[in-house]
Amino acid sequence: MPCKHIEVKTFKLAHSTSDTVKIEHVEKPYGEYSSPVVSIAIYSEGKTKTSEVEIPYENIEIFFKALNESVALCDSIPRSEIHAELNSEIGGGA
Repeated sequence: MPCKHIEVKTFKLAHSTSDTVKIEHVEKPYGEYSSPVVSIAIYSEGKTKTSEVEIPYENIEIFFKALNESVALCDSIPRSEIHAELNSEIGGGA
């Protein structure tokens, strides 16, 4: 049986007008006896794959932990509120 991709979720990439993230379960990604992986791919304009990472299920828990640590790190860095310099909830253009 060849490699089989099963789509789990596709969603719009933040801060982009047309790029998407696609998450798939992949059976037999490297041949008949290979273990399944999770594929996380970015598609430009929903069509062209621009990047992809495949994570074995054996590494999912450490992957989640690292993502949560990254979110905590990001949240711990002080930042100005969006558009605070304009004293407005929306930005302006030039």
